[in-house]
Amino acid sequence: MIKQTFKLLLVAAVFVGCNEATDQEKPVVAIENPADGQTIATADDLRLVATVSDDTGLLQYKLTISGLDELNDVGADSTLHYIHVEGIQGDVKTVFLDETIELDDNTFNGNYYATLTAVDKEGNEAVRDTVKFMIQNSLDGTPPTFNVTGPTADTLSLGMGFSPGGQVADSQNLIYSDIFIGRTDGSQEIHSFQFTNIIDNTVDYGGLGWYFQVDSTWTQGSYHVYFTAWDNYSGVSHEIPFYVSY
Repeated sequence: MIKQTFKLLLVAAVFVGCNEATDQEKPVVAIENPADGQTIATADDLRLVATVSDDTGLLQYKLTISGLDELNDVGADSTLHYIHVEGIQGDVKTVFLDETIELDDNTFNGNYYATLTAVDKEGNEAVRDTVKFMIQNSLDGTPPTFNVTGPTADTLSLGMGFSPGGQVADSQNLIYSDIFIGRTDGSQEIHSFQFTNIIDNTVDYGGLGWYFQVDSTWTQGSYHVYFTAWDNYSGVSHEIPFYVSY
């Protein structure tokens, strides 16, 4: 469960006369913390510092913090998600945000982003500011590790083939893995398999004796062998690309 402490300072401005309805200048938003690419330990919590401003007056701002699930190879319910929308009363031109979000130590390790946007009283929406950062807990900071093999040639033609091999292992609790062989754009699947019965926190990809040979059903283009795996707190992937040409 995510707890938070919230500190909001509003800088008010008194307008002289009426706001012109012709104002088309967008609000300006800037996230000062976290920094782009920063790694944040759960024990340190997540401090969000930002500024929202407009030349005539602000109506509201929206702050979103969410996991990049497509990079973490996990479902959307596995990562931290937080949304805060604040309406602004009065003739306020600048809002300073200083918010601390307390992170549970079982927060999923991986990539996250913070996005800030705002709307002024004329309905102009700011160009959003987004930073990407990482969260790491102290329970298990080591993700599953791949040591895998695939096609030995960059380009395969008719009659050529390969057997995927190698392993993925985890130091504590490997809970799932899968493999996908097909076009990199997802338009053609040659084979996919889900490993749900994990033994000794290891998956042996070569243990099933698979062999895949290029035939006329394989369209020309970019392919890959795509492995994914995750433990209770981290999701990882590994790609071996190759090309099919006749």
